[in-house]
Amino acid sequence: QLALQLMFTCFCISVFLPSVLDMCGGVLTGLSGVISSPGYPHEYSNNADCSWAIRVSNNSVVTLVFLDFQLENNEGCHFDFVALFDGPTVTHRHLGKYCGAERPPNTVTSSNHLLVMFKSDFNIGGRGFKAYYYSERPQTRHKKYHLYSPHFPNIYPNNINCHWSVTLAAGYRIKLFFPVMDLEDRNGLSDECAYDSVAVYDGDTQADALLGRWCGRDQPPFLVSKGNKLLVVLSTDRNEAHRGFTASYLGGKFLTSAGPGEHLPGRPNLCSSVDGHLIQDPRSVCQLWYCRPGD
Repeated sequence: QLALQLMFTCFCISVFLPSVLDMCGGVLTGLSGVISSPGYPHEYSNNADCSWAIRVSNNSVVTLVFLDFQLENNEGCHFDFVALFDGPTVTHRHLGKYCGAERPPNTVTSSNHLLVMFKSDFNIGGRGFKAYYYSERPQTRHKKYHLYSPHFPNIYPNNINCHWSVTLAAGYRIKLFFPVMDLEDRNGLSDECAYDSVAVYDGDTQADALLGRWCGRDQPPFLVSKGNKLLVVLSTDRNEAHRGFTASYLGGKFLTSAGPGEHLPGRPNLCSSVDGHLIQDPRSVCQLWYCRPGD
């Protein structure tokens, strides 16, 4: 019999494919959005070079708000840093360069473009950053107010019922955003937010129309009130807890324009704030939120 011997030669070809976590940057054209460093909230990679070009509609400006920020710290921010430019390229006006663990201030452009650059060197990293942006018309700009669950970004307490009551001047409406939502997940059987939840009502009481209820990591759409009042309610049970949420709102006579408003915190009969300046009643201590024990 003829013996047939087969010989095989193997060739190995090495191909580098970047992971999803290593990808960063891009062109953003929405009315609002969220950007974060590669791998956030885990440590970002070395030698990162990311650029986000934000472009909103003409006759609008961009506001950038940092929710979390932790980079390698050094004087002059020469190693790891975030740099902002008032236009689509680095040749435009430099708005700031940031590193370390202090959150940068809110930044507002003079046009409808913003360039965000993130760079890291070959060693020492950090958790990175998370930020969101939104657009509005410059001639109607007004302060944007922020709400946070208790202890955010740390774990919120169990068994609480927190109310944020927002009231603007008559004739104005409220536009509400939720950049971060991290609560206990839905009930696996009913698929309802039966444990911890955030609810929004189109008025100043829970008897008013319910605009929505969210839990887990649901990403609510932006909400617009029919009138000049909104109520945000956080309810938690006695078990599992998470980071919570952040919310921001604008007041305006139109859906995309902001106007002067009046912010009434959790105890509207005792505390009020006009244009961001707190007016404190001597009978109480004013807070942006109040809590009472859950039922």
